[in-house]
Amino acid sequence: MNAAKLLILGKGEVARYLAHIARAADYAVTVCELDLAAHNWPRGVERVDKVFNENPWPLPAHTSAVIARGHEGDAQSIVNLLQQGAEHVYLIASTRRAQGVIQEAQTLVSMRLDLERLSAPAGLGLGGRESSEIALSILAEIQWRRQKGPLLPLKELDQALTTKTASLRDDNDCPGRRI
Repeated sequence: MNAAKLLILGKGEVARYLAHIARAADYAVTVCELDLAAHNWPRGVERVDKVFNENPWPLPAHTSAVIARGHEGDAQSIVNLLQQGAEHVYLIASTRRAQGVIQEAQTLVSMRLDLERLSAPAGLGLGGRESSEIALSILAEIQWRRQKGPLLPLKELDQALTTKTASLRDDNDCPGRRI
């Protein structure tokens, strides 16, 4: 599988947690925003000290992008990221705000946006409220989309894990094997 690349636009708390979790999961992480040196970023994170919307650049293949800029320029970020080749764009926003940002983004371009490559709001519904939990739910969705696997409802996932655990005891399989 191709190396996972993650571009994070923003430097807030969710962006910082996301960078840490993504680096731990072996993603190549780039963070783009002004004044990045003022924050603690994990080792190996590439820092681009500018605003992406002011001078967008073509993105490498297999790049997921997260918009975590505190809502500043969100619509323009969606347009630029999709136009520059982001594999998928994740917007951190409430459902109501996301709908408004998508409508605004549509007005910025003459053609229809490829909404199949946009998750707004971003993240799987894991129930988290804290910044670290939100970051985890976003990376969980990114990973799920990369693997292109089925997303099971929690009840079915729990049943699948219970069945797998029982078969591990019976078959002496390696516990690290995929379900």
